[in-house]
Amino acid sequence: MRTPGKTIFTLFFASFLSPFVLAQTNEVSIDQSKHNGLVELSSAGSLNVLHSKGYETEAKKQATLISDDYTFLSTIMGEKKAFCVLVVAEDDWSQNAYMTVPGLPEYYKGNIIVGAGQNAMADNYAQMVSSFPKEMTKTLYDVYQNEAGELDMKLFFDKLAIHELTHNFQDPNNQSGYSVSRWLEEIHANMGLYAYYKSERPEELKYITTLVNFSINHPPPDTQFTALEDFDANYYNMTPSDYGMYQMKFTKTAEKIIDSLGNDILKPLNDFIVKYDESFKDKMPLSAIQTKLGEEVHPVFVQVIEDWE
Repeated sequence: MRTPGKTIFTLFFASFLSPFVLAQTNEVSIDQSKHNGLVELSSAGSLNVLHSKGYETEAKKQATLISDDYTFLSTIMGEKKAFCVLVVAEDDWSQNAYMTVPGLPEYYKGNIIVGAGQNAMADNYAQMVSSFPKEMTKTLYDVYQNEAGELDMKLFFDKLAIHELTHNFQDPNNQSGYSVSRWLEEIHANMGLYAYYKSERPEELKYITTLVNFSINHPPPDTQFTALEDFDANYYNMTPSDYGMYQMKFTKTAEKIIDSLGNDILKPLNDFIVKYDESFKDKMPLSAIQTKLGEEVHPVFVQVIEDWE
């Protein structure tokens, strides 16, 4: 039987999952099937931002964040302008998002989708944390309190838009396919997330690292998979708890790589992901990926694979 706490924990760990009417924009397709009913934000500058009615303020906030991060990432990895930002309220989620749980940040075919308002994911996670022993969660309460003294997990969840924007750079033509390695895509997306907050908003970096460290120190009891090969092999049938623990470890790995090599490592890894697209899947075993990463990106990735537990 699924307890309420486990259900919420499961929903939270699904938040990194980023799973179609097409419009042509500079010869790159953007899926516009999710734009119906949304309002265009007129003050978004060069960004194309659409939002649910009544959420203009939230859209402006997201536009500022993503525009700032786009400048940061594009300076490192080159331009990738053919994308839209959708700021979607819970009532519109079933129409204007791909995932089923309201508030899950996601990227697909040129659309970066984030929740508007106090999303269900943040509320559910705060509810789960409140059920844990106080001594276990003191660090979370110290970091994620809002001005009212309440646990506000949007301080974490709102940051994941940067993870999704990094996925957008991995997908230059907004295709439905993926690369040879989904675990590598996720490490790279978390490298983009960590690098941005470390470099541009260091005072907010704690909102990323605190929850990652907490999750690694307190893993869910029902995980089945740990190997890198298992992540790709079981991507569609692993439990959200399994998926979430991979993401926590990917983010910790991203932290170590950026701290060691700096932000510039984002570009050669992105180039690698674009070069070895889904057509290489099942033709390159992990050993071959490891060798090519060491030769074409950096030897640190050989060590990442060898040390993975």
